[in-house]
Formats: sequence, C-alpha cells, structure tokens
Amino acid sequence: MNTPQHDLQDENSAYGVEVRGYFAEKAEAYDDVDLQPYWMLSDRLLATALREDVLSRLPEDFAFLDAGGGTGRWTTFFAEEAPRSSGMLFDLTREMIDVARAKAERHGFADRVEFVEGDLTDVARTLKGRSFDLAFNFHNVLGFVADPEQTVKDLAGLLKPGGLLVSFLPSAWHAAYFNIGIGRLDEAEKALAKRGRFTDTMPDMHLYDVRRVEEIHAAAGLETAVLTGFPNLIYPGYQETQLHGSTRQLVDILEGENFDRVFAMENSIRLAQGIMGRGNNLFTIARRPA
Repeated sequence: MNTPQHDLQDENSAYGVEVRGYFAEKAEAYDDVDLQPYWMLSDRLLATALREDVLSRLPEDFAFLDAGGGTGRWTTFFAEEAPRSSGMLFDLTREMIDVARAKAERHGFADRVEFVEGDLTDVARTLKGRSFDLAFNFHNVLGFVADPEQTVKDLAGLLKPGGLLVSFLPSAWHAAYFNIGIGRLDEAEKALAKRGRFTDTMPDMHLYDVRRVEEIHAAAGLETAVLTGFPNLIYPGYQETQLHGSTRQLVDILEGENFDRVFAMENSIRLAQGIMGRGNNLFTIARRPA
C-alpha cells in the first residue's frame, strides 16, 4: 500500500506531466502574446522594472538563471540589455527550449546562454555546483511548480552571496476578481484559498498574496528588497487568457498615443506604497544575504 509520501510523489509527477503537455502544445505560438496590446503594456512595465530596479543592482558580467524560461522571451531581454552577461535557460518543455534556442541564434547571443531541459522540482540537484548572480521566474512559473516553497528555497541556494531572485507571480486577488467577472464563483472561492485557474483548459496553479510571498522568501533566507504589483489600473479580459485575440474594449483603450498615456500612469504608481494588492501580478526582488 502506498504511504502518504508516495501518494504525494505520484500526484506531483502526474501534475508535472499535465503542465508539460499544456505548454508543449503552445510552444510554437506562445510568443504571439507579444501581439496583444494588454500584454505589451504589462511587458513594458516589467521591462522598466527590470532596467531600473534589477540591472542597477548587478555587475555588468552577471550570470543569470531563467527558471522556467519557456521560449526565452526574458532571457532575450537580459542577454540584449547586458551584453557582458551570460546565463542558462532551464525549462520543463523541450518544445519551448527549441524555440528559445532558435531565438538566441537569430539574436546572436547563443554563445552566452545554455539551454537545459529539466523540472524545477529537481533544479537544486540538476544544477548542483552552479551559482548565479540572478535567478528569475516570470508570470506563472511559480504557479505551476509542485511545491513553490521548496522551489524558492532551491533557487535561493543557487544564488551567489548578494544574488537576486526576481519573480512575477499570479495574484490570488486578481484571479478571484477575474473569475467573478466571468461568472465562475467556484473558481473565485478557490482563488482566495491560493489555488485556481483562469480558463478551463489550463491546469490548476498556485496563487499568491503579499503575505504568502513574504513568508516564502523569508523561509528561504532571502531579504525582500522590492514587493509591488502591476498592472494596477487596467486588467485583462477573457481573450487575454488565450494566445490569440484581444478584448475589443482593451484594444480601443490602448490604441495609438493612449498606450503611452496609460503606461505613464501605470509606471508612475508602480512603486507606490500599498499598491501591490491591486496588481494583476505581484513583482518581487529578493536578495540572498552576502
């Protein structure tokens, strides 16, 4: 008879298979989200936060780990912003890695980036002996790991003294708001219990509020330097949960010069005291003590 520990291992393994299959199917078209105005706004805010609040804290020749890097959208950002940097993209899905590697070759930084297929559940063992100035995971990566508390500890253990862990996390509060808005009250109640999803086709994922983020990082021995959230003034619609298509109202709102005006408003409050509770995603920079 299986022990509870065996049951947990089996459950985590089955969940990993589900997540891998979900992203494998989306790999070739995943970067099409770059065409959706809402995610263009969100990415511009994230890129601004990375330039102003992360790159300024790193040496020019920093080593990075893109944990759950997918198609390499943010590996590309760091490799191009910091031409003396080098790093590794670590991802569960071979199909995603193939897209990321081709992108690195097109953009001319393939010689500075390694591509490793692996499960973040095993990242500490897989990368034993390696160390990084920066580890980052964006959007739903810590939503889709089996044990986020352990994963954060493992990533923290791969940081050099003074190194940074940067995360962009799905908000439990926004997930509840979103699901109420489309009439899915059961999913909204689940979201407030820190578990849920935005569409019927995606696996359930872990969700976060400010307290959970603080507790996870503290348990990993990390010092939180920045904790905020964004976008705060405009939220995605149902179409923005798909790879293609955009909510018509959001397209109209973000058309032309309005895009820059909305970005300016969003960016002006990005670090406002107490703002993180409104964010579609939570953003945190945590530091391993020197």
